[in-house]
Amino acid sequence: MTAVWAYPWALRETGLDRTCRELAAAGVDRINVAAHYHSIRTLNPRAESNPFTDSPGGCFFRPTGEQFRDSPIEPPVCDLPGSSDPLDDVIEAAADADLEVSAWTVCLHSSRLASEHPEYRPVGPFGTEHEHGLCPSNPAVQSYLSALVSALTDRGVSRIDLESIGYPTAFHPHGESYGHLKNFAATDDVSRVLLSQCFCEACQERADVDLEATAQLVRDLLSRSLNGVTDPQETSITDLVDEHPRLADLLAFRQETITQLVSRLAGSSGDVPLNYYVADGLGRGVDDGRWAGVDLERLAPHLDSVTALYYSDDTAMTDGRVRRLRDRTGIRTEAGITVDPSLWADESEWMEAVDAVLEEEPAAVHVYNHSLMTDDHVDWLRRVDP
Repeated sequence: MTAVWAYPWALRETGLDRTCRELAAAGVDRINVAAHYHSIRTLNPRAESNPFTDSPGGCFFRPTGEQFRDSPIEPPVCDLPGSSDPLDDVIEAAADADLEVSAWTVCLHSSRLASEHPEYRPVGPFGTEHEHGLCPSNPAVQSYLSALVSALTDRGVSRIDLESIGYPTAFHPHGESYGHLKNFAATDDVSRVLLSQCFCEACQERADVDLEATAQLVRDLLSRSLNGVTDPQETSITDLVDEHPRLADLLAFRQETITQLVSRLAGSSGDVPLNYYVADGLGRGVDDGRWAGVDLERLAPHLDSVTALYYSDDTAMTDGRVRRLRDRTGIRTEAGITVDPSLWADESEWMEAVDAVLEEEPAAVHVYNHSLMTDDHVDWLRRVDP
């Protein structure tokens, strides 16, 4: 199976019906359409007028009040000119072209929701509120995401694809009150993980951990990188967890919270399969999400599949990613690859990368992102044959 990620506004540029037929003719079987997304500005090179599109993020479908009656968070809706319900429009056009539709669902990374509900933001060890995401420890956040998944299953999508289910990193800003993030002192993994730990009120209420003492420990450990130059090889997060039981307890609490959240989302999805894009924490590797609470072995019983992302030309890092994920989880494992020109200069280079991924026998291949592709990139899709 071949799938493409896409934004609903870009799919409409030359007409939904035409776009879906063209994708089907190119060998695409499924569209992963952004159904709940973060704020973004995109450039669609195939647009017939202004190629830039801005979106504040939110739902690209019109939920009912009944679906969110138990959620303290009201779902923000993104309106598209000429469409009363963009997701429904895509599903209808895709069905006519024999294409499936997955609901691409960004969960905790949302500057819009964090702006509208500052009480649910993650709070770092120095008391910093991070306005680009939500803390999964908060019952209101879990209730909202559960209602969101339930609402999407009612739309008739073939699958729900989860993104950003772990505790948000402090280093992925989409904030409204500041511009570019500048950072010299905390570029090593240890610093990034420690600065991304949350100590908000909801965490303090849920955790069977002395979070006040743990926050002080984290600040003490950070003093080395924030007051000097550290050697990334000197120590690791694993070393620190082994050395400090408080950090081990914090990590266990994070993983228990995310496992409970995904279990709840699985219940809300019912018979609609649930997939997870492996991309939380420090990166896209098998264990990179542990520090954000994502333990793949614990999540696997609640998921139907996972997607390994190959957004890098560093084969030393990406080789065997599908196999490693499949071995770790024991469930259906798919692959996602980008056409990003900064990685692949031409079609032959890209096809070499695709062929290398296909050797690992993924159950499906996703290509990122149809809405950002040139006409030449769209032609490349015909070469993908999982």
